[in-house]
Amino acid sequence: METFLQDARFALRLLRKSPAFTVAAVLTLALGIGANTAIFSVVNGVLLRPLPFQDPEKLVFIWEGTPTFPEMSVSLPNFQDWRERQKSFTDLAGFRSGGYDLTGVDIPERVTARLVSASLFPMLGVQPALGRNFLPEEDTRGGPPVALLNHGFWVRRFGQDPGIVGKTLTLNGVPHTVVGVLPAGFRFSSERDIWVPLSRSDAQFFEQRGSHPGLYVLGRLKPGVTVDQARADLEGIGRALQEAYPSSNGKVLPRAQLLHENLVEDLRPSLLALMAAVGFVLLIAAINVVNLLLARSTARQRELVIRASLGAGRGRLIRQMLVESALLSLVGGGLGLVLALWGVDLLAASRPASIPEATSFSVDGWVLGFTLALSLGVGVLLGIFPALRASQVSLVETLKDTGVGASRFRGRARDALVVAEVALALMLLVGAGLLARTFVQISRVDLGIRPEGLLTLRMSAPESRFPGADALRTFPEQVLERLQSLPGVRAATYSNGMPVVGFSETSFRIVGQPEPAPGDAPLAAYFITASNYFEAMGTPILEGRGFQSGDRKGSPQVVVVDEALARRFFPGRSAVGERISFGGDQVFEIVGVAKHTAAYGPGEKEPAPFQFYVPYQQLPDNILPLVGRSLTVAVRGDGRADALVPLVRQEFKSIDPDQALAAVESMDSQVEGALEQRQFVLGLVVLFAALALVLASIGIYSVMSYTVALRTREMGIRMALGARQMDVVRLVVGYGVRLAGIGVLLGAVAAGILTRLLGSLLQGVEATDPLTFGATAVVLAGVAVLASWVPAQRAVQVDPAQTLRAD
Repeated sequence: METFLQDARFALRLLRKSPAFTVAAVLTLALGIGANTAIFSVVNGVLLRPLPFQDPEKLVFIWEGTPTFPEMSVSLPNFQDWRERQKSFTDLAGFRSGGYDLTGVDIPERVTARLVSASLFPMLGVQPALGRNFLPEEDTRGGPPVALLNHGFWVRRFGQDPGIVGKTLTLNGVPHTVVGVLPAGFRFSSERDIWVPLSRSDAQFFEQRGSHPGLYVLGRLKPGVTVDQARADLEGIGRALQEAYPSSNGKVLPRAQLLHENLVEDLRPSLLALMAAVGFVLLIAAINVVNLLLARSTARQRELVIRASLGAGRGRLIRQMLVESALLSLVGGGLGLVLALWGVDLLAASRPASIPEATSFSVDGWVLGFTLALSLGVGVLLGIFPALRASQVSLVETLKDTGVGASRFRGRARDALVVAEVALALMLLVGAGLLARTFVQISRVDLGIRPEGLLTLRMSAPESRFPGADALRTFPEQVLERLQSLPGVRAATYSNGMPVVGFSETSFRIVGQPEPAPGDAPLAAYFITASNYFEAMGTPILEGRGFQSGDRKGSPQVVVVDEALARRFFPGRSAVGERISFGGDQVFEIVGVAKHTAAYGPGEKEPAPFQFYVPYQQLPDNILPLVGRSLTVAVRGDGRADALVPLVRQEFKSIDPDQALAAVESMDSQVEGALEQRQFVLGLVVLFAALALVLASIGIYSVMSYTVALRTREMGIRMALGARQMDVVRLVVGYGVRLAGIGVLLGAVAAGILTRLLGSLLQGVEATDPLTFGATAVVLAGVAVLASWVPAQRAVQVDPAQTLRAD
């Protein structure tokens, strides 16, 4: 230990004597280690850290699926049968999203809600901060209306009133008793304002086994039961339900996955790509520091020889240099940790909505341990190679200053390191370029609508204020008439859902074609719209017509299908005049074909690849209450959509003083939100690629500067013998470009292999896209020329005669 402390003190003195070297090495390592620490905090928080629930490894997420639609929500009657028949879980809990109008207060508000089984919170191990959980009798149909408040909503709306428990809130005209307030740190799926029992769901969902109302299920495994066993148990129940209810269940089967795996499955490729990218940055930074250490070991050759002649063994010299590199790396790691703390705050502030609310990322004990291990590991790896070379000292050659063999070896080693960091930089730049091209391609996708100047919002028509079908027919038309009369408004329309904003899917069949087997029917996104929907949204009608004012109750039922449906089911002929059926025995005549829209968002997978539209005013009276209680309204203005918000809110207040609008947002911002995760990953990869490019250029510059310094005498002789300055510049630049060229070639081969791993993140761009590879190679060649040009210009400024006299 005493010897180690002596080595550490000696290393500190040496580092203080070389402030330029120390600062350069520490800053380079700090950038690499800091970036890795920040990204690891995200990977740790999302992929590695257990969810903040009781025994989270026992929680299983359950949904339903068919061969044609593998990811769909759960039927409420099916869920009830699962609870009664399953043998693998201590309990099952259902949850779905909803919304309510909060009235009877100073400012009416549309609040977001989650309807949950009474067993959900005990299953998660969550106790309210105030009050109590739901009781089993409150989660039965006809049970008393009660609500739990989210902590943030309680603070925002009720000022943390400790007496809120027991008070009444009017939700959709029905008084609900507040029974508790959830704890401040509780996160489950996306955040909601209030929580109510699942039994408050519409009665139709309990009665229609074929309805899948956005319900998902959580289960806690019994001791000793694996997720595979639980899945088999649920599938057995599902097959029994298929036999009992073939028309509704068809090929529907339960699907099960551990909750944490389900939450992070789509994020894993992006986060691992980020970790790989930032790892490349650290490698390039480490190569730069190794080059600095090699240059420093050459300058210290005489000192090491003298120490060896005084009795220091090779092991002692190696240990001394390893201690120096470890100290450098630890100091760089400490500074990197400071940078990482700042970086994590930035990442947390810009986290995309696709990262689950239940996950969080911060610098905890695991992240600190990672930083320490990374710093020590990098320090040892940095020091091994320079220490081994520097410890091979020769007294005679060093004192004569003729260590030609070692000098040549170190020159080759530095060249190899430059080639390596150019190759790494090219691989990272190619990855960034491919992701950037993908993002550009996706952002240019024709949405099938015109989002510019379009404001969207949700309005509601609860039964307490709009009883009966007649009121539901009149209210939205009154809203459109009033909104379209506002100054600056060009058009307004409504629908039960809209592209990007949200919508429902359903199965359908083509009349006159073979009827598909149960569970094999094709799926479509469907929109129940106002008659002017296509004109207001900017969706072109490619064939036939859109809806007309005469498409009302009692008139022949019509439908507009999208071009994808028309091509698939009516190839080579017109779809107009054909008929489709959905929702039971209802048959609709196709009167038009509309352009396909990017309903799920630009570049997103389309579980339901087809789309069709039905006139709202044509719905029968018994169907209208199921659709018309909550509608999406779109208002198109002459300028920015945000400028319409005050006018629209004021108009709704005059139409219906208790109207609580929700999700008031421009379509442009909705589209940007759909691209948020891609933008988050792309921004970080581009940042790391730029950092890699800077570090690679510094590496080339430092090696060329060192090479020029070693060859000053040679260049002086060349110029004394008549060589022109441009010849010397060409010699130096050519040397740097050759090294960069070898690195580009090796990097291109490696990138051609590794970029195939980005397949899930690329769209519209091949992993071996020649344009991206070519542009990246040109950029790196330009950087190499510039980084070599500066030392070359400095070399030719030296007077040859003075150089020869000095030698």
